[in-house]
Amino acid sequence: MASAYIAHLGDLSALFSFVGWWFLPGYVSSAVLAIFYRIFPSRRPTLPESHRTAADEKPIYNPIHELQKTEYDRRARHHHSIAHGLVIGLYLGYTLIVDYQKQTGQNHYSVLGIQSNSLAFNATTQSVPEDLNTVRLQIIRGDLLDESGLKSHWRRVARSFHPDKLSPPAGVRSEDEIAAWKAKVESQFIRMREAYETLNDNTKRWAYDRFGPTILQWKNCITLREYLIEGIKNTCPFYGFSFSSLLLIGTLRKTDAGTFWRWTIMMLVVGFEAIILTSTSLTRISYYMSLIFPNRAPFEHIELLRQFFIAGSCVATQISGIIYSVPEEKNRSRSLEQSIEPMLGLVDQVQEYSALANVELVKLLFNDLHPIIRNSAAKNKSNDKEAEDTFNPEADALSQSQAAEVQKLIADVKSKMLDTFCDLKFQSDPNGQAAWIQAIRSEDATE
Repeated sequence: MASAYIAHLGDLSALFSFVGWWFLPGYVSSAVLAIFYRIFPSRRPTLPESHRTAADEKPIYNPIHELQKTEYDRRARHHHSIAHGLVIGLYLGYTLIVDYQKQTGQNHYSVLGIQSNSLAFNATTQSVPEDLNTVRLQIIRGDLLDESGLKSHWRRVARSFHPDKLSPPAGVRSEDEIAAWKAKVESQFIRMREAYETLNDNTKRWAYDRFGPTILQWKNCITLREYLIEGIKNTCPFYGFSFSSLLLIGTLRKTDAGTFWRWTIMMLVVGFEAIILTSTSLTRISYYMSLIFPNRAPFEHIELLRQFFIAGSCVATQISGIIYSVPEEKNRSRSLEQSIEPMLGLVDQVQEYSALANVELVKLLFNDLHPIIRNSAAKNKSNDKEAEDTFNPEADALSQSQAAEVQKLIADVKSKMLDTFCDLKFQSDPNGQAAWIQAIRSEDATE
């Protein structure tokens, strides 16, 4: 019994597929990315140069260099994620297509040359039909086969492929070639007869549709219940191995974000397979899968679901590293932000001190110029008073011209002080600094 269970796990191709899913995408994506950078070298992210120090000097911490290095790592991971996703998608499609092509012409329906849903009395694909007249019309047209239709179809097949009624082709002449040809024809005819005997028996057909050709080895099974119990026994090793594998992977990779998706895919596949195995009529799952994968029996749909589980689990493991960031990268970014945060506070303090220094400079300029303005104003008042006491037309004209010049000088000084104050205010204000620089540049451009 143990050897039968081990044999039921599949051949080495499943193991090679599992190993390929774990190792191939990483190597292939790196090779694809290297080829892409060779064709488009400008797309390659450049690593910033580090500040070189002498051997006896301590390395200087440069936050700008760390930010540039973080940006380089982010771009490199982004490119690798795109290449990795493309490789995984292509490999997933390739795996499913190969598994689908392996099933071509392998079931009993294909051997007899009929569709998997063409039997009107098939308990797997149809329950009691609601409209018997429609079924009769389909039988008359030949779309469906009843028991007599299946027997007549088998008679035609037997007459066409019986070894005694076939003659070797013209190219087969030697005795060894003729013997090999006869053995091939006989094995093909035996397989056709087994297919007819299985499909002609309702119980065997029900078990075959769910568990495949392995039911021919269950000689002690007679009823549907016995076939179902034996089929579940042969199904348990696969899911037992899958369950233990997911537990082992989850134990070794506790921080893997794909654990949820692996278990979700497994539960979905188990649920779908349980619905197909325990149903007595055509399920929606088999119906939709028949539309996607035509001419396939339900047990072949189950095999595709299992292959999808293996591929989907590996894809979830590979994609989780792309969608969800690595905890080490988060810690590195957080530590960099923590180290730069005090420096940002120092920059704010420097800006505040610069603004205060500009204000103090304006105060000093005002204190230096205020006596001059005040003395000139007082002198103007005294001159006006003397002019009123001793009125002289010529002196009055001279004093008026001097007063006008002084007033003009004072206005110029006030205007320049105001411009200086505004410039310093703009420089100290972060919002106005950009406008001040742009105004200076536009003035230089006009000159």
